[in-house]
Amino acid sequence: MDKTDFLAAKDRVRERLNKFTAKAFQMLPKMDKPRILDVGCGSGVPTLKLADLSNGHVTALDIDQKAIDSLKRKIKEAGLSSRVEAMKLSMSEMDFPKASFDIIWAEGSIDYVGFKRGLTEWRRFLKPKGCMAVHDHNSNLAQKLDDISLRV
Repeated sequence: MDKTDFLAAKDRVRERLNKFTAKAFQMLPKMDKPRILDVGCGSGVPTLKLADLSNGHVTALDIDQKAIDSLKRKIKEAGLSSRVEAMKLSMSEMDFPKASFDIIWAEGSIDYVGFKRGLTEWRRFLKPKGCMAVHDHNSNLAQKLDDISLRV
């Protein structure tokens, strides 16, 4: 299997997990056309699902240029260029204006900067009453719940 086939197979597996993306999104407060930051978007399977679910604007970032290139192709093919933006950017170098997003979405990516650090540093990008949706492994769960309670 060459790299292109591998990435396509990986996307197909990820698409089967979109039901969990949808379930998590439906748990958030209802928002009209929210601005969403998708941190560590990879090739953008959940990014496109978020655009569909929200009818909002999604800014997706990842450090992997090939993943971003793939997402840009998908955005164009889906006719979503006016609502979805993909950029190569490290999550540790984000410098968006304060209160830019209604939702920060991080599926399996916050671990790269650390759970507590991600919560602390990314919070400034949320609008008042904004939400952060984070999917992370369940190790150190008690500590993570404590980290969350300190920031609410």
